[in-house]
Amino acid sequence: MTKIFDTNFKENKKFNVIFNSPHSGSLYTKEFIESSKLNIHDLRTSEDAFVGELFNSTRTSGCLFIEAKFPRSFVDLNRSHLELDPKLISGDFHYEKTVRNMAGLGVIPRMSGNGKEIYNSYIFIDDVIKRLKVFYFPYHRFLEDLIFLSKKRLGYAIIFDCHSMPSNLSVDFKNSKKNNASDIILGDVNGTSCSSFLTKKVKTIFERHDLLVTANYPFSGGFITKNYGKPENSVHVIQIEVNKKLYMDEEKIKKNKNFESFQRKIQSIIKELSFINLFDGNDNIAAE
Repeated sequence: MTKIFDTNFKENKKFNVIFNSPHSGSLYTKEFIESSKLNIHDLRTSEDAFVGELFNSTRTSGCLFIEAKFPRSFVDLNRSHLELDPKLISGDFHYEKTVRNMAGLGVIPRMSGNGKEIYNSYIFIDDVIKRLKVFYFPYHRFLEDLIFLSKKRLGYAIIFDCHSMPSNLSVDFKNSKKNNASDIILGDVNGTSCSSFLTKKVKTIFERHDLLVTANYPFSGGFITKNYGKPENSVHVIQIEVNKKLYMDEEKIKKNKNFESFQRKIQSIIKELSFINLFDGNDNIAAE
């Protein structure tokens, strides 16, 4: 597992927006599989499977694109590096007691996407630190560099953090599921990670392509959206959740018959998103 991420970044490349796919990596090493008590299918339930492919046209649409190649079940880039699970990790360390971390969904996940324990035993803190140094921190440093370059070139940065969501969602405090009617859920941490003008503009673009778009519930944005989205510092981040039923068989983790047509729709949307001008028609945006 030597390749950390793919990107189309080149020196002096012109771009308006950045697309990020932190959960679509699917390169599983023999060592990781052997360290887990789960089979590859169970491990893959944590993936935002095929999201990198859906948004692949960003590479040729005047956008910057970065995609993690290692799996989310190995290291979750959309968590704080301090979300270290005391039920999984052995040693002396400080950790953040967040709801997700305590549920086994920290930066080194204890649970898979289908709710199964990934490991038979504890992981030593030294091994965790090695994972963070080799995979987590280089990815985030590169993303920070892209933000810096965007601000230097444009005066601002726009990041679309791309994810997928299940067609059935867990009902709070109940062992049941409810149908997820939304095609797209945009998360801007309830208006704090992005200009409201930009969120509305993005929502309109998706809706023009006959997609049902909602905002912030139940996905308002993860660590990347919250950590980097600072409109007051001219950095705007929107999390994009795509309903898996639109393009894949969720049980088999395979593309369905609609994948190619939906991919073409996403390509058209990307073209529009790539030409977004933050100041177009909104002179007061700097005051937000």
